[in-house]
Amino acid sequence: MKGFTLIELLVVVLIIGILSAVAVPQYQKAVEKSRAAQAFAVLKSVAEAQQSYYMANGTYAKFFDELDIDLPWSGTEKWYNHGSDTRSNGEWSVQLYRVNENTNYPITSGIYIGRLSGRYKGGGFGYFFEGSTYGSQRMVCVERTNLGVVFTRPAGDYCERVVGGKLLGNTGWVREYTLP
Repeated sequence: MKGFTLIELLVVVLIIGILSAVAVPQYQKAVEKSRAAQAFAVLKSVAEAQQSYYMANGTYAKFFDELDIDLPWSGTEKWYNHGSDTRSNGEWSVQLYRVNENTNYPITSGIYIGRLSGRYKGGGFGYFFEGSTYGSQRMVCVERTNLGVVFTRPAGDYCERVVGGKLLGNTGWVREYTLP
């Protein structure tokens, strides 16, 4: 008789199980890094359009229609409750953020782009033009803790483990991380 013994089959199944236990999380992380890179590119483009608008008008735009950018997203699902204008595509939401300069709010102007769905829902990026606790004209990775789509995974699971950032602090509504 020719064939495989039960032990040989069990060893093969065990090896496949071990390989998939290692490979699947690494694959998921690589896919999420790719999605994060795409979102980061959108954020950077919107930030550049905001800078151009500021140079021409002396203030930052409150609405996407004021910017010279072609953003094909048409949805209005918000990642953050207080954005002045929102565009979303079902997976991500990008929001302009600008408050009245006479308030004591720590950030007066910026852009958020955040995950609306998936494993890292509530994670995203922010670009702060002025008034940020951690400095103006900078991009950070963020994990939303309230006031919108909340990040429910352990702290740092997105910004530290996927993006590679380092914790700056917690503003009360987001945890902010440096970008590598």
